[in-house]
Amino acid sequence: MTYVPMRPVNLTLSDFMDLGFHLMDTRPGVSPDAFVTELVLHWLAIDKERHALRKNGRPMRGFQWKNVFLPEGTCLRTSHNHHIEYAKVIGDHIHSDDDDSVTPSAFVNRHAKGRNAWRLIWLRFPGDEHWSRAADCRKRVIVPLQKFATELAERV
Repeated sequence: MTYVPMRPVNLTLSDFMDLGFHLMDTRPGVSPDAFVTELVLHWLAIDKERHALRKNGRPMRGFQWKNVFLPEGTCLRTSHNHHIEYAKVIGDHIHSDDDDSVTPSAFVNRHAKGRNAWRLIWLRFPGDEHWSRAADCRKRVIVPLQKFATELAERV
């Protein structure tokens, strides 16, 4: 058994006895020390999460498409035979206009097969006014990574 340093937490005798008797009725075999430890750890986990939400805001949701992150609210557009279709990132999924959850490839290949999603999907990120081709967004991510890898290789 490993030594775990402990620090006492003081309760009034009446509160300690009340807790002990309550645990005998509701959780036989659970000691007041173990129960209080479990209770404090549970409370700490919840309170730390609450504090992080207050400090950092809600976690960003979205869809990770290879190396391009599509934040929640990103709109997708594609066309086939002069018919334009739209989809939107809601939560962690892409939903088409008819509310099907789709991947980028499934979205672009709904009416034809073998179409390249990077070339045929246009994206409008939240807050942007203009549409950008997915392949161009991908290049903006890949080129800096390639430069970084080249510089790293030259250093070695």
